[in-house]
Amino acid sequence: MGATTNRIVWSGLTHNYGDASDIPGLLRACADPDADTAYDALADVSNKLYHQGGWVCSAVPAALPLLADLASDRAVHHRHEVVGLIGRLAREAVTVSGKFVDREWLPALDATRPRLLALLDDPDALVRREATLLVADGIRHPDSVTALRRRWAVEVDRVTRADLVLAFGTVFTWTSDEALRADLIALLADDDLQLRLAAVHALAESDPTVATRQVGTLVRAVLDPDAALWPDSAWIGGTPATIVHATGALLAADPVAATVFAVGTARDDNPQRRVAALGHAQQVLSQWRTTTDGLLPLLTGSLGDDAPEVRYRAAALLACLGLDAAGHADRLVARTTDSALRDSRSRTTVGDAAVWALARQSHPGCLPGLVERLSGGRLGFDTTLVHFGRDMPHLRQPAICEVLIPLRHHADVLLGSLAARRDLASNLCRVVEAWGPDAVSALPAVVDAAADAKLRAVAAKAMGAVGPAAADAARTLLPDVDMPTVAWALWRTGGDPDLGLTALTHHLTRPEPRHTVIALVADLGPDAAACTDALRTSTRSADAWTRVEAAHALWRITGDPVEAVAVLTELSQPLAQGDCLPARIAALSHLADIGVVDDRIRSVAQAIIDNPRRIAYSGGWRTFTEDERIRTAASALLN
Repeated sequence: MGATTNRIVWSGLTHNYGDASDIPGLLRACADPDADTAYDALADVSNKLYHQGGWVCSAVPAALPLLADLASDRAVHHRHEVVGLIGRLAREAVTVSGKFVDREWLPALDATRPRLLALLDDPDALVRREATLLVADGIRHPDSVTALRRRWAVEVDRVTRADLVLAFGTVFTWTSDEALRADLIALLADDDLQLRLAAVHALAESDPTVATRQVGTLVRAVLDPDAALWPDSAWIGGTPATIVHATGALLAADPVAATVFAVGTARDDNPQRRVAALGHAQQVLSQWRTTTDGLLPLLTGSLGDDAPEVRYRAAALLACLGLDAAGHADRLVARTTDSALRDSRSRTTVGDAAVWALARQSHPGCLPGLVERLSGGRLGFDTTLVHFGRDMPHLRQPAICEVLIPLRHHADVLLGSLAARRDLASNLCRVVEAWGPDAVSALPAVVDAAADAKLRAVAAKAMGAVGPAAADAARTLLPDVDMPTVAWALWRTGGDPDLGLTALTHHLTRPEPRHTVIALVADLGPDAAACTDALRTSTRSADAWTRVEAAHALWRITGDPVEAVAVLTELSQPLAQGDCLPARIAALSHLADIGVVDDRIRSVAQAIIDNPRRIAYSGGWRTFTEDERIRTAASALLN
């Protein structure tokens, strides 16, 4: 390795962190007799040559033959991870645009290919498994097909055979070799259930419908004790639950088959795979609103599972479903006292999720649990608002204010305990804002919260929402009248309406007023008549939120729906195709408030109602609440 390394001018090459002069020393350290030293060096090489992918830097072609040396040397530690790194680099080269691949990569790969293909015959099964991934997806050459077929003929290790099947599926996507496809189809009848499972995965790369037709096989294979081989796979890996997630993902386009798979795999004796089955159920429910009835029995039955994480997920998913799970309130009430922690990394209990689920139904069974949590040392809910994208399958408790806001009719039971918690001042203000005059008794705590500059804006919103009873409280904020929420509160409470009106509308004279300010101006109604020209200008903004709130404000101020409806209809139109952004949800909700419906609006609303998929922008439990809000608005427009 030394002689080859010395012939390369590394300082003229780059990696993810700049000058590649450090690569020769790191590659030598990868061959260190000490396993820990070798591991640390390899991690550093991987970070500098690959990092998060996106390109093939100039240091990679120079390093490739040296990495092949390491992968082939049986005295080197962690050889399979070296092969894994080569595989990531090779796959990146065929994935990204050619302009991001160094021009020396292909010549280097061609020169090294025989040695890389030879790794398929390495004595170490770990190396052979990683080699199947490297060869099938990173070395797209006829020699790769020949080498993989040759290895299949002699391979006896079950995990490696399964990985070879997956490799053949990927090879078919770039060769269209019908003989190879025929071999994979034949494996669907193999005596080895895991090979049958592998064949479904392999065929699904080119034919997504094969998984739906084989759903019974998928369930049996995942439940089979031999499914324990998959964590050792270079293609699947992970934990015993990973094969459930990976297989369930093949069924994402078919809600019926996906439901069958979720119900079937939930019978697994392995608690990790039962948790994974509920994770799959979450994905199905998050995508398809038509699967609720089919999965409700699974969720309610899982409330009695031996594993706390299974019970927690079942209760939390019932919370996500809200009123759709109303028929199962009694089972949830029985779980509100379940003090088992969901897992070792969390202080959240099964009972917390059950209380949340009942709150989503506005069921009085949630009240004792909420009062206990508000009055005790362990809240069981978040204290900050957290958002995830649709591609983030997190399932966690909402902020306490988000749980309480829909429970306005229970303010007399809940407000005292919440107001007494100084550590929940921000949450209190958000609840008071939503509950308005019903939360007047919490005003002293809101005034205390306003003493904190960081909370002044949200406290002002709370005061304004309470109305005239908060006039004195709002006057305490007069020094901050330039703050839009303070100005609004002074107007809305009557604390100093003229000053509040002047200060708030002044913000619209700025070149691009914030949409949050425009929403406050909308509340002024006819008092903000002087703002109509500025608002009309804002309806033509490049920012969707600005357009939405400006259109709504125009209607609130003028009473004329024509301009507002035209803008809001245009902005909400993509919801008809399930294309969701938060501003589009707001636009549709404003249309429902206005109540003027034409054929175009009716068409959008009907498309939303007819769509079997959930329409949402956010992930986790918000997927369900956003979909509910969209459908509620669409229904209002059709009635």
